[in-house]
Order: sequence, then C-alpha cells, then structure tokens
Amino acid sequence: MKIRYISLLLFAVLFSFNSTSAQVKKNNTPNIILILADDMGKECLGTYGGTYKTPNLDKLASEGLKFNYGFSQPLCTPSRVQIMTGKYNYKNYVEFGYLDPNQKTFAHLAKDAGYKTCIAGKWQLGANNKLPAHFGFDQYCLWQLVYSREQGERYAKPLIEQDGKTLSSTDNDYGPDIFTNYVLDFIEKNKDNKFLAYYPMALVHDPFLPTPDSKSWKTGVEERHKRDTANFRDMVAYMDKNVGQIIKKLKDLGIYENTVIIFTGDNGTGKSVVTQLKDGSYIKGGKGLTIDRGHHVPLIVNYGSNRYKVHQTDDLVDFTDILATISDAVQVKVPVEWNTDGNSIFSQIKGEKGNSRQWIFSHYTPIHSKDADKHSARFFRNHRYKLYHDGRFYDLVKDIEETQSIAEGQGSPEAEAARKLFKAEFAKLPAWNFGDPGQPKYVLPGLESQRTSEVKGE
Repeated sequence: MKIRYISLLLFAVLFSFNSTSAQVKKNNTPNIILILADDMGKECLGTYGGTYKTPNLDKLASEGLKFNYGFSQPLCTPSRVQIMTGKYNYKNYVEFGYLDPNQKTFAHLAKDAGYKTCIAGKWQLGANNKLPAHFGFDQYCLWQLVYSREQGERYAKPLIEQDGKTLSSTDNDYGPDIFTNYVLDFIEKNKDNKFLAYYPMALVHDPFLPTPDSKSWKTGVEERHKRDTANFRDMVAYMDKNVGQIIKKLKDLGIYENTVIIFTGDNGTGKSVVTQLKDGSYIKGGKGLTIDRGHHVPLIVNYGSNRYKVHQTDDLVDFTDILATISDAVQVKVPVEWNTDGNSIFSQIKGEKGNSRQWIFSHYTPIHSKDADKHSARFFRNHRYKLYHDGRFYDLVKDIEETQSIAEGQGSPEAEAARKLFKAEFAKLPAWNFGDPGQPKYVLPGLESQRTSEVKGE
C-alpha cells in the first residue's frame, strides 16, 4: 500500500512538472498579429519618406524594427500564396484567386502550438466558405470569399461573409471598420490564450473611395461611392488609424509586450497613384511590375517595448520568410515534407543580429490577364544587383527603373561576382519558360466552388 502511495505521489509530481513545463513553454511564446496592406508600396509610409499621414506605423517603426529591404510578389494572389505557405510560386501557384487546397499555412503551425487563429479582410483564394478552416483558421470575417468583387465591394455597403453568414450592411457601414472590429473582438476574447490574427486588409486597393473620416463621406450617400484618386491620401490615413486601434487594444489589455506585430504590403502601389516624397521627388505606383517599385514593400515588426537598440536594418527579406518566422515564434518546427523556402527573421524580431540572406528570389507568373502576364519573370536580386531568367542584368543603384541591361563581363568586379552567384542559383531551379502554366489545379471533395450569381442575405 505504501509503495502504491509513493508511486502515485511520484506520478502526480511528474505530471505536475510536465504540465508546468508545458505551461511555461506556452507562456514564453508570443501572440502573432500579421497585417498585410493591399496595394501599398513602402513609399506610402512616413517612415520610408512618404508624405501621407501614418503616425501609428511611423511610431511602430521608431520603437520597433524597420526593414529597408522587404520584398513581396508584384501582385496580390501570388503574394498571398507565398506568404501563407512559405514557398516560391513555382512550387504551388495554380492560378489567380486560388490557393491549392493541398497546401499547409502558417495558421496550421499556430494551431499545432495550441494557438487560436483568425483571418479578417480580403480572401481571394478560392470560393468556398470551408476554405478558411481548411487552411487553419478557427474564425473568419472576409470579403471575396464565396462572392466575387463584381457582386459587392469592400468599402461603403460592403459584402462580407463572417463565420458562415453573409452580413447585412447599409451605406453607413464601412468594410475596414467591420474587419478591424472583428480582429479587436478576437483579441479581446483570446487575451488569456495564445492567438494568431492574420489581417489581409482591404485598404488601400482601388476603387479609391472616401473613408468615414473624409469630408465627402459626410455630404451624402452618393459621394461614398464616387471614385477619385484624390481619396487615396485619406485611405492611407485610415489604414494607419486601423493599425493604431489594434496597437491600442493590445496595450489596454496588457498583452502588447508579448505580441509580435508584423506589418507589410502585398505589392507595389496602384499604377494610377503618384506619391510625393519628403525630399520632393515622386514615385509612380508599380503594382504588377517586376521593377523595384512593384515589389519593394514596407516591413515593420515590433515585439514589445525597449527591445531594440537599433531600429532599422538592411537585411533582405522576402515573403517566404514569414512562415519560417512564425514557426520559430510559436516553437513548432516546419515539417520537412512541406518543402518550404524561407529563412526566419525571428532573431531580428527579438532584437538580435540574426542571419541575413545573400539574395531574394521571385518566380512571378500571375496567370491573370494579358496585361499582367506579360510581366511574368524569374529573377534574383540583392541590395544592388538583379539578374533575370533571360539574362537581363541591372545595377539598381544606378538604374532603379531597369532601363539599360549590363552585358556580361561589362560590369564592375562586384557586379560580375553578383551575376555569377545568381547564375549559380538559377542552375539549381527546375526549368521554366515564359508562358508556362502554373501547377495543376486540385479541387478536394467538399471544397468545390460555391460561387453564385446571386447575393443572398442582403
């Protein structure tokens, strides 16, 4: 009897120790908030030299860590597929507006670590309301899930689906407010748990319409649906306001210090937008283009207060790195069979040195339209030099718009060394030619398209 009692006591102690260890490990992992602005190059933020009002993001950069060389894909779906799966597009990109249902995402990693997960904002990855859960999200509030853009917009009187229901809306409702409030509510409900919130924003994509803070919004319902590029300035400011609301919520709940906030953009600014910088120069939006202004995006991270001695870095980062970073943050290894490509920047997020890349790579085939597809390309680049699959080679310091390719052997020793490195990396890739199709399209049973020509639940 005494032996049995001692055995039970030892079991209880060991169980308690293991449970405590697991709890300590859980408590040592941060919450994750990933915010992806839509159609916003880095020139739009004050911290990168822009003239729009972005005080919340500028402060996040000054207190956190600003990456000067963050790179997306040049268009929305290619970027979303890449950031969610941690893979270059040649491995898993099927077509515009679709994510291969066989793929795993950073949300799966978070769930494996016991996190609660949600997604709010723009979907555009397949027309079935079971897909968010399939890709690892416990909750969703989304535009462009089952319904198409043609059936309803995202701003005034938005067409939004939330957790299996189509929300009713009026011209007084504003989509970005609905998305932001959903994220705030998710944070509130899970303040005592670990959570990952992915917010692929609707702002600042066209149509360029007034926000609730715009003067024209207050003049009448009709004005809320009038398109004008001049509204872009207000849209950027409102996007920043939404980010500020999330930061405030974290601080009010006392969980800011243990939350990693990652803010970036999915591609360059819309082509119709011309942004003036503080130095008096202008940048025309480069969305869809493979030149620098098409895929050079803001990337700001923060992990609590007083963590950073240096508040900016020239480390190279591309969108494959985000899944690897989340893997490190939640302490769940990426399975080898996922065949991902990224390098974690979690060390940098913690205020440490980290291991920086030598280059970033892009395989860009949007499979969208003739106008978009004509820019399909593969390229490697670093801070200064860039080599395309067809041999075009540029010095981006001297020729940021890529007007004059440097013939082989005609560059500086530094340039030719970069060309040699990039050519060696190209040799490791599977063959690809301009015009080649994407990966085969799979549709899993139960995840077939639900898209309909009728809008239900008005």
